[in-house]
Parts: sequence; structure tokens; C-alpha cells
Amino acid sequence: MKKLNLPILIIAFVIGLALVQLVITHRLATAGEAVKELEIEASRLKEKNELFRQEINQLGSLRRISQEAGKLGFIRQNSLLHLTPEVPVAMTY
Repeated sequence: MKKLNLPILIIAFVIGLALVQLVITHRLATAGEAVKELEIEASRLKEKNELFRQEINQLGSLRRISQEAGKLGFIRQNSLLHLTPEVPVAMTY
């Protein structure tokens, strides 16, 4: 059996560690780009949600509902009619 030369073993070990570091660095850089893209997408979706929230608030306002009701032919009734319930037939004595 031949003895391995110590300097060659150390050099091979250092080269192996350098390759492992290179692979890990590459994966981290790729993951960083993916995270950045996801953050950009999340920001875009937050802006869209805010626009939708504003639109919902505008469409749900009482003024808007009143205008749309007027376009559909509904009119504002100022007098109210109160109905009083009658005693049910089964409860009469």
C-alpha cells in the first residue's frame, strides 16, 4: 500500500471544500433571486388589493347606492308605514 502524500491530500481537501462553497453560494444566489421576485409580486398584489379596497368603498358608499337606485327607478320615500302584528289565531282565548 502506498502512503498518500500529505500535501496532495491537503490540496485535494481544500479544492473539495472550495467546490462545496461554490455550490452552496450558487444555490443561495438562486434562492435570493426567487425571494426577490416573490417580494416584488407580493408588493404588486398589495397595491392591487388596496385599489380593490378603494373601489369597494366607493361602490358601497351610500351616495353611490342612492344614485344607482335612482337610475333603476327607485324613489326616496319620506313617510314610513308601520305594521303592527296581529295576535295569532292559535293564541286567542
